[in-house]
Amino acid sequence: MILAISILTGDISLIIPSMLFIGILLGLMKKVTMNELLVCSIIAFVIGSIIAMIVSLINVYYSEGGLYAIAVIQYSWIYIAYYTFIGTVGSAIGYYLREEIEN
Repeated sequence: MILAISILTGDISLIIPSMLFIGILLGLMKKVTMNELLVCSIIAFVIGSIIAMIVSLINVYYSEGGLYAIAVIQYSWIYIAYYTFIGTVGSAIGYYLREEIEN
């Protein structure tokens, strides 16, 4: 809920820690090899980031107008890569935490 509100309001101060935390949870829950986990997390975070971009783009289009929405698209692609990277790092941390807990 906090993540959805942050995306809709444009406040990114909570998104980065949330993505890292979700990535750590993904790494802790998924019991596969490291390569499979990284592929799974990359796919999940790319899809999630694209959905978040579409939701925020629709919100900006109806509140600010079409020209501002075009400007938002230009920097949204950077955020997709950034959120995917943060989530994948979180998944790797979660994988190593799970390995330490099990051993």
